Amino acid sequence: MEWAEFISPTDYYDFGFGNPTGRAEGIGYVQELIARLEHQLISSPNSSVNSTLDSSLSTFPLDQKFYADFTHDDIIISVLTALSLDYLRDPPTLTQFPPNLNQTFIISHLTPFGANLETETIGCASQSPEPIRASRVQYTPTQYGYNPENATYKFIRMRLNNGILPLNTIRGGACGDANSGRVDGMCALEDFLLSQQNSTALANYQYACFGNYTITNATSGEDYDGTIFA
Repeated sequence: MEWAEFISPTDYYDFGFGNPTGRAEGIGYVQELIARLEHQLISSPNSSVNSTLDSSLSTFPLDQKFYADFTHDDIIISVLTALSLDYLRDPPTLTQFPPNLNQTFIISHLTPFGANLETETIGCASQSPEPIRASRVQYTPTQYGYNPENATYKFIRMRLNNGILPLNTIRGGACGDANSGRVDGMCALEDFLLSQQNSTALANYQYACFGNYTITNATSGEDYDGTIFA
């Protein structure tokens, strides 16, 4: 039982790529993230997003320095699935014991109690800044040569429980690939948005959540890529 709780393959098949509703469960979060990055309201409902709230600046403010969203930890897995972060597309076995501890999908690393997913927008003076390998835990204006007046190039970095996510594994290669991706996990803002231009279509929310289909063997270990089509 301890092994099952550590690996928890059911989370992969309940909320991730192994579930036909995996993307649909996380696409609302992704849509709100993109809306904030693009400084746009969401006026038409096509997922779990509340467009009544998200179409008004009074209830969905834009251009803020900081946003906070709260959800169940399982949804974090669905969000990463909706982003097509293929680093986590590593189907755990439902039968092997003990399980493979070298796989990337280990639930106790991804969503422990109090899990948090952070998306940072980072401004740089250079279009291709050198990666910094040494840790930095405190930032002040103009520290390390940073000048907010000259930070015209914007990058996205995502951290899960303070661990940097490899955005170069987002499907399609917009944020790089295994050979060209940045080792610091950063992706140019415009490239990140490009990587998500088909995320809503891939989630296929209406059919995945409300369509008439049958899953004949839910414990088969099939990888649905997080969605299902008619």
